[in-house]
Amino acid sequence: MICRSKSLVLSLLILLITPCCIAQKWRSQTDSLLNSYKQAATPVQKVKPLTEAAFIFLLQNPDTAMLLYNEAEGIAGNSGNDTAFAMVYAGKSAVHLIRDNNDSTLEYALKGLKISERTPLPPDVIAALYRKLGYVYRNTNKHREAIEIYKKALAYSRMSGNLYDMAITSSNIGNNFNAFKQYDSALVYHAKTLEAARAGKFTDIIARTYIQIINSYNGLKQYPKAFEAVADMQPYLTLPDVTPLTKGLCYTTIAKLDMRHGSPQHPLAARYLDSMKRLMTTTSTGKDNQIDYYLNRALLEFSVQHFDSASAALEKYNELKEEREDEIISGHTQELDARYETGKKDAQIKDLDQQNRLRKKLLVISLSASGIFLALLFWVWQQNKKIRKQEGHLNYLMKELHHRVKNNLQIVSSLLNLQSAKIDDPMAQKALMEGQHRIEAMSLIHQKLYQTKTTSRVNIQEFITELAENLMHAYGYKAHTFNLQLQVQVKELEADIAIPAGLILNEVVTNAFKYAFKNVSDPSLYISLKESGQKLQLTIADNGRELTEKAWKSSSSFGRQLMQSLTMQLEGSMNLNCDNGSVFTFTFPVKSLHA
Repeated sequence: MICRSKSLVLSLLILLITPCCIAQKWRSQTDSLLNSYKQAATPVQKVKPLTEAAFIFLLQNPDTAMLLYNEAEGIAGNSGNDTAFAMVYAGKSAVHLIRDNNDSTLEYALKGLKISERTPLPPDVIAALYRKLGYVYRNTNKHREAIEIYKKALAYSRMSGNLYDMAITSSNIGNNFNAFKQYDSALVYHAKTLEAARAGKFTDIIARTYIQIINSYNGLKQYPKAFEAVADMQPYLTLPDVTPLTKGLCYTTIAKLDMRHGSPQHPLAARYLDSMKRLMTTTSTGKDNQIDYYLNRALLEFSVQHFDSASAALEKYNELKEEREDEIISGHTQELDARYETGKKDAQIKDLDQQNRLRKKLLVISLSASGIFLALLFWVWQQNKKIRKQEGHLNYLMKELHHRVKNNLQIVSSLLNLQSAKIDDPMAQKALMEGQHRIEAMSLIHQKLYQTKTTSRVNIQEFITELAENLMHAYGYKAHTFNLQLQVQVKELEADIAIPAGLILNEVVTNAFKYAFKNVSDPSLYISLKESGQKLQLTIADNGRELTEKAWKSSSSFGRQLMQSLTMQLEGSMNLNCDNGSVFTFTFPVKSLHA
């Protein structure tokens, strides 16, 4: 059983993070799941709502999802329940999949399937584990192996009767068949996806499946059937359950099909590109959808010889493409650039020919080439100017964002302070105070982020000094009666290193002020941060006698679990020596600092 204080800390964690990460509907879902977790009696009953809550956080905040999975794993470990372990492994495998860590995804999926060899597991859990293996094979371009694994997942999904799992698994099989051009087989599984999705009324999956059906017919060069699929897809595009991202994919897919195989005037392309334009003004459709929109818009304007409009669309397309440097756009770019340059040159040659038909052909070509070259130089200059302007604007927005996050965290801290004044339970007051200190530590880091020249590095020297002094005053110690020694040799750290390291420091220093100096006449605290060789070392030492290594190893407090989780996140190690006071030493490899 998990103690009451631990449950309360977990409650605060979810309630504080939820408003920043997910919509109101998801918040009510996590609240409901948390209540089910509190009231559950068996390990499986406790783990199930925790893993479902973690799944809600999965896409929005994988770190929060991993914390919940770690909590669930602790429950499974205390009970030794195989089914609970398998559910946790399936969830952790999903987190690593989101992080594009194929090795860890594979590791946890195989751990869960290993359990199934000795203990019968629910079919939906086995199906989830097989799906993770399928994702790994798909991500490594082993499409045939992925199909075989997905077929096993589909069989277990059918055993569980889970229509949603059946739909997404069939869809993945069809997509993998499309990947190595077995379009007839792909269409078979697209039909199975539609059957399950219609039975479950999963309209978003239905709309996405029609996109894959169109791609399959394109591959088979059966363009009339592709246009029939467009007609079948159209009723779903007006339904509210279809997400803006899916609608955007549908619009651009229809536009591509019509531009390449439709009538010369391309009425479908014009209609759905206009729908895409309206959609982009009201909601986020995804960067890839926007890139496809401007590409197809440029092609459409070229087809009707509207070169100015085509040029504007092409410029926007290039701008968005540069923002996604890690993505490779298909060969449409070269085709579009060639058509643009050819169209512009032809227009210039025609204009010059109308002004003076006696000009020699060599002069026309020379002047046209010079004009194109100058235009290219001007375009490059304009793009560089825009990039510099965008960089300055982005830096300002990031500073403003960190400023607002800091203010919001301070508001939450103040609310916790007000709430603690109305609570008589000492344990509840203690939990609220601990949560308040953690929030104040994160607030201080965001303050340092918007006060520095860059928005990705934290002045760790100032942060450690302010955090230590704030906690010293918060626990009633004065500077002239307390020996605080700071040796911080590292001036700045990346934010993704400074935040977990700062939370670790907050936990250790808070515990020192709370427990270490009860019977000490000359309290002292030493904090050191230095980089040595290939490692970064954080040391916190006090002269208290309250903590022992045995007590620390047997502790199941949330603070200890948080420190261990954050240390693992930084791929580091933690060591405690209690020979002469308490000395915590955290070591992080240099590779973590540049990850």
